[in-house]
Amino acid sequence: MTYAGYLCVAMAWGWAGSAAQAADAIAAKTAVTPQQGTQAVERGLAFLTTDAMNWRKERHCASCHHGAMTVWALAEARARGYSAPAETLTDMANWTRELMKNLDEPRDSRPGFNMVNTPALFLGLMARALPKQDVFSADELKRIAGHLVRHQEADGSWAWSLAPAPNRPPPVFESDEVATLMACLDLGLDDKPGAEVKETREKAMAWLGKAKSTDTTQALALRLFRDANTGKATETGIGALSKRQNEDGGWSPETGLPSDAFATGQALYFLSLAGVRNDNPTVQRAIAYLVTTQKADGSWAMTPRAHPGEKPMSSPVPITYFGSAWATLGLVRSVPK
Repeated sequence: MTYAGYLCVAMAWGWAGSAAQAADAIAAKTAVTPQQGTQAVERGLAFLTTDAMNWRKERHCASCHHGAMTVWALAEARARGYSAPAETLTDMANWTRELMKNLDEPRDSRPGFNMVNTPALFLGLMARALPKQDVFSADELKRIAGHLVRHQEADGSWAWSLAPAPNRPPPVFESDEVATLMACLDLGLDDKPGAEVKETREKAMAWLGKAKSTDTTQALALRLFRDANTGKATETGIGALSKRQNEDGGWSPETGLPSDAFATGQALYFLSLAGVRNDNPTVQRAIAYLVTTQKADGSWAMTPRAHPGEKPMSSPVPITYFGSAWATLGLVRSVPK
């Protein structure tokens, strides 16, 4: 049972004090030292950097995982005082810019070519999470906004579902809800948007208000971040995300699946952005989960998944990198340097 679960049971019986003590006892039992947390961050950053360099050497082209997520993790680490050399971050950012060289072109109407640029979604979200970042300029962020305006669907969403299901495996390309939440947050980077961006954002918010939520950890985390950025109360969103924590301290991507690094890292990251303190028992248990499940090379094991009726990808490399990047991001935000 999660910390929030203990508290709810306790309040029902009028034993809030004893339940809080029980939850604190669990947190203490699974706690790791600050040094262990710091070492896990440093190992994670080392893995991400080395693996991205190897990918670049072997594959040459950047990707959503080796590229966009590398830049995000290094930028967050640098902002938090961890070792992330400026020259490495700059080099990775320049490499990743190759993925956005066609952002200014009109939307291609051909099926399979008309999807939104996913690296742009990720890097815009990074800039939203790190408002003082200097990796991408204001002009580059405006290019992302313009691309998003041109790629919005008539109903107000952004549709990963335009691509064949085998090409958009979860949890990364999880749903149109997730893509739309990301795009909506990216468009919020402009505090004084023009009429076109403002209309696009309003259509997106309307679609999100009507669409039935997929109720995944990722969707809950992004909705929480959206509320935190639009001035809405976050207590309900924090409670909903915290209640999803498993007994082992991690989060599952969705109900019925085991805890993994991707979902746990995301939950930690967005709980932090919503203002949850690092000494919160929920956060401490999640840190312990990530520290104790990290592999010797600094990565976290992940299992490829697929949408219903599809076969998972045979290579675990992309999802392992995504999961390790999110785990590292969650720890960076939760373990002070």
